[in-house]
Amino acid sequence: MATVKLATLLIFTNQFASMLRSQLPLISVLENLSRETPQKALREAIEDVTDDVMMGRDFGDALADHPKIFDHIYVNVVRAGMMSGKLSEALTQVSEYLNKMDNIGRQVRGALSYPLFMLVAFFAVFNAMVFFILPRFATMFNSFGKELPWATRVLMSIGNFWRDNWFLLVGGVAAVGISFMVWVATPDGRYIWDENKLKFPVLGPLWRMAALARILRTLGVQLHNEVELLKSLELAAQGCGNAYLEDILLHIADEVETGQSISECFREHEIFEGIVLQMISAGEESGELDELLLSAADFFERMLDNRIQMATGLINPILTVFMGLAIAGMMVASFLPVFEMGGAVKG
Repeated sequence: MATVKLATLLIFTNQFASMLRSQLPLISVLENLSRETPQKALREAIEDVTDDVMMGRDFGDALADHPKIFDHIYVNVVRAGMMSGKLSEALTQVSEYLNKMDNIGRQVRGALSYPLFMLVAFFAVFNAMVFFILPRFATMFNSFGKELPWATRVLMSIGNFWRDNWFLLVGGVAAVGISFMVWVATPDGRYIWDENKLKFPVLGPLWRMAALARILRTLGVQLHNEVELLKSLELAAQGCGNAYLEDILLHIADEVETGQSISECFREHEIFEGIVLQMISAGEESGELDELLLSAADFFERMLDNRIQMATGLINPILTVFMGLAIAGMMVASFLPVFEMGGAVKG
């Protein structure tokens, strides 16, 4: 079954929660949503869920049949909402959760878009120079028996190397990339990569904050909707997107099951420090763990937003200067023959 974009699922969940708050029956809401949803995969899933619920099946179980659309977190919060009689509130919490995850994704994509655009533009200019413009100058100068300027010769040498070996270079990069993806797809490779990428300069702290924000929000949303703590920890582990942190959370769940304090269990792992431990300890003592976890998630999301903006503010100007100098160098190397053309013709 095809997946559904997060933004599409967010719109559906908002509509669902709004209609339920209007005291409409669940079947009527599902039927209306199935007719109004434009996205095919989501519409077909809602139709299947509607048919199952009409036949008396549990709503949560019906959603669970479509895991690529409704993940474990979504399904379990809905189940908790059904059990507590607060389905609309549960869906509102899921909607807020999806909105936060969508915002983080947009921030990351936005931060990457400009560097990628600059790299593509540079590559396009470079190929235009070495494949089309410079060979014509070389032919023209050879006809006059003159040698090209040194800067132009250097650029042409680089271009000739690229032209003669591009398939090896592209193939090598592709082979490395594919090998890396295959390795990361293995359990051991994924665990090693997820553990060590948190230690990278610049990007490591961003990955850490994004993972912590996801973990804290997942836990907070589920506890707020009365999902039991052990189940919440297991689902947070599944939804954190990091195999290393998933293993830690499952270990914490095992320790909590033996009767240990949740704050003590989190304190054993260095990655959970500072504000995380403070919020968990305060929440455990006050009985408001869900609210404080959501507050901590808000904090890390704001920190992540600030760090992304800072990183973008540093990387983009540096990249712009570097690309500008590189393109300027190519332009000088390309137009030097034009400036010397008069001398070549006279000679």
